Amino acid sequence: MPSVAQLSKTILVVGDVQAIHDDLKRMSQRHTIKYIPNLSRQQIIKDIKRIAQETRVDILFFMDGSLKSKPIDEEVFAPLLPHLSLVSGIGCGFDHMAVEYLERNKVFYSNTPKAVSHPTATTATMLILQTLRAASQAELGIRRGEWRTGLTPTPDVRETVVGILGMGTIGKIVCQQVQAFGMQVIYHNRRPLPASEEFGAQYVTFDQLLQYSTIITIHCPLTPESRHTFNDATFSKMARGMFLVNTSRGSGGSGPNLVHPPNVAVIDENALVRAMEDGIVSRVGLDVFEKEPLVHPYLMKSERATLLPHWGTSTTRTVVDAEKEGLANITAFLATGTPNTPVNNPFDE
Repeated sequence: MPSVAQLSKTILVVGDVQAIHDDLKRMSQRHTIKYIPNLSRQQIIKDIKRIAQETRVDILFFMDGSLKSKPIDEEVFAPLLPHLSLVSGIGCGFDHMAVEYLERNKVFYSNTPKAVSHPTATTATMLILQTLRAASQAELGIRRGEWRTGLTPTPDVRETVVGILGMGTIGKIVCQQVQAFGMQVIYHNRRPLPASEEFGAQYVTFDQLLQYSTIITIHCPLTPESRHTFNDATFSKMARGMFLVNTSRGSGGSGPNLVHPPNVAVIDENALVRAMEDGIVSRVGLDVFEKEPLVHPYLMKSERATLLPHWGTSTTRTVVDAEKEGLANITAFLATGTPNTPVNNPFDE
């Protein structure tokens, strides 16, 4: 891998900076930093082209919420090649990002998985509790003045088996949180974790996860392999009356040129609705959806669905932590040639 000399670089920041103004000011003493405000996609691309004609850009730094019209693809990156060497993004997911295109052009993409892990895990745990205890159904009933009408006793969390699909950073936090409530945990990854990283959870096959879990919580990325992992065939293997939580990935966004089409997600929502209608799935807790911001009409009407508007990472601390983690990736890249949390490795032969 070529080394990154400690010469002055040009860093282009796209979007609105909220927490790292002073850090960027200090970095500007050695490197050139240019800014593009959070405007429309067309205007941002126009500004990128203008700046690329004025100077070479070595690093592209996306703030949270920038380029809301996805995807972030060749149209965005091409004007900056061949000088672009790092794209530093905010957030854990990267299904909206043309990572393969960047890799073909020898460009790193880095994300900020640590910043979003704890709030996402806490949101999942909250949804697990709400889903198990029928919290949405109970609240809507009391708001209608019906008190406990239509409610039946729910599972006790101390007799619940939580199945975690994807025992990465977020899954491990969820594991420890739900264990504090007395829940048992099983998990499935592509391969078992070392015992020191399992926190007492038991590794099982995917089919065993479907069969033995009281509630499944999904924490896997949206990749070609994970598309519609939960489909009719998957739901047919589940025990009747189980529960499902998803805070991982819904769609890649919206628009005609997505890196992943908008009707592709970890959960096939039509299949989910059929499973709910058939009694296979009792209740669901969802923070992500297949066609965001649209939600399946059945889920919108069902009191057996607890719904959040992709809200899991929206805390005041997350903004600060994510910007600092994104900037730390840039600092590491400038010093070593590799960001702290690379998603790809463009120099892997």
